[in-house]
Amino acid sequence: MAELLKNVCEKYKRNVRENPDTVGQVETTFRLLSYVIAGRLRNAQVLSELMYTSSNLLVFLNDAILKQTAKIIPKVSVSQERLGQLLTVLEYVEVFVEVAANKLWGEAGKWIVIATIQICKATLRFYLLATYKHGIQPTPPIAPLDRQLVSKKNKDTEQEHSEHGEAGYRNGFSAPMTFTLKRSGKVMRKISAAPPLGMRNWSVPTQSGSDSRGGKREDLAPTPLSRQRVWAETVHIVKPLVHLASLYGFGLSSWKPWLISCGMDISSLTMMGDPSDLNQNEKSELRRRTFMLLYYLLRSPFYDRYSQAKIIFLMKILADNIPGTSLLIRPLLAYLPTWQRVYFYVWSA
Repeated sequence: MAELLKNVCEKYKRNVRENPDTVGQVETTFRLLSYVIAGRLRNAQVLSELMYTSSNLLVFLNDAILKQTAKIIPKVSVSQERLGQLLTVLEYVEVFVEVAANKLWGEAGKWIVIATIQICKATLRFYLLATYKHGIQPTPPIAPLDRQLVSKKNKDTEQEHSEHGEAGYRNGFSAPMTFTLKRSGKVMRKISAAPPLGMRNWSVPTQSGSDSRGGKREDLAPTPLSRQRVWAETVHIVKPLVHLASLYGFGLSSWKPWLISCGMDISSLTMMGDPSDLNQNEKSELRRRTFMLLYYLLRSPFYDRYSQAKIIFLMKILADNIPGTSLLIRPLLAYLPTWQRVYFYVWSA
């Protein structure tokens, strides 16, 4: 049995490596099915979230295989990488687990599961911040792989090696172009890596391999945070727990949880200050958090009292006046209350 499972895994990895475009189409199909199912079947909520979660996990698994194939080495320790992977998986499965728990154990079971997941996420993020100085943590921690960039770099490397006639090049990946002297630590070019005579210079070549491939998130080290920014990130991490506690204390229909959560988000962004000294990934994350403030328009009780009627009115106008849109909009209208209850309470961390 173990041997059979191993063979299946090896065959799957080989198919992913050899057919990345087909793999991408399968991932997209899973995601589209999650939207098609929504509002159309009896257990649409659970099935839709299952398909969407499966698509995210499939992308995560296939990215890991492609990273291994492309020899993309994380620039963090193994333990930090594993914590990031665990946190990423929690981000992907949390909504499906909530929906499934509500189906199996009712309202009380749902909130117990939500609290457990949020405590685990906050603990992991605190540990990354305190122990590894992870800085401003993105959501999800491990971004999907930029496969077009990987493919382009592989093709460029293959063309470069074909032109230079370098030895040791196999399957689209380059052999090391340099070596390090044991005593002095000086980096030297290998003879086999020398370019044509007319193009030679005395500079050390840049290794276009595992260190340069992949998405930009892997290439940029976290910016060291000042004390104020550490507190700002701490406020962002603890906010879901405070929000849950305020929901328990004041009730789902109270304005106090809404105001507390919104105030903590704005305070965290304000305490971050001028982002000009941050790297591009961190700036993008702060922009994402700023955009997420718009979600407060869709969170109760603001949504119940102000946004709901306007949104439904607008969607009905589109469905009635634009041919073909009713096939998409009317199932969304039926599923909108469910999405609003699930996505716009604690899924903003």
